[in-house]
Amino acid sequence: MERTIVRCDSGGLYSTIWIPLISFKAIRFGSARFQRCPVHRRWERATLVDATALTDEERRAAQSIVDVGIP
Repeated sequence: MERTIVRCDSGGLYSTIWIPLISFKAIRFGSARFQRCPVHRRWERATLVDATALTDEERRAAQSIVDVGIP
C-alpha cells in the first residue's frame, strides 16, 4: 500500500497508510484523524500534507518515519 505524508498538531511529519473512509487505528474527524504519532509517541490529530510543498529533506525524513502498517 502506498504511504502518505501527514503532519501531527505538534508539527511532526511521518508517513502513514491513508485510505479515505477507512481507518482501523484512528478516529476520523472530517479530513483529519486522531492517531498515534510515531514522532512524539502520543495520540495527536494528523492531517494530510501536500508533499510538493515540502523540501526534499523534509520529505525524506517523513518517509523514514512510519506508523503501524494497517489503515
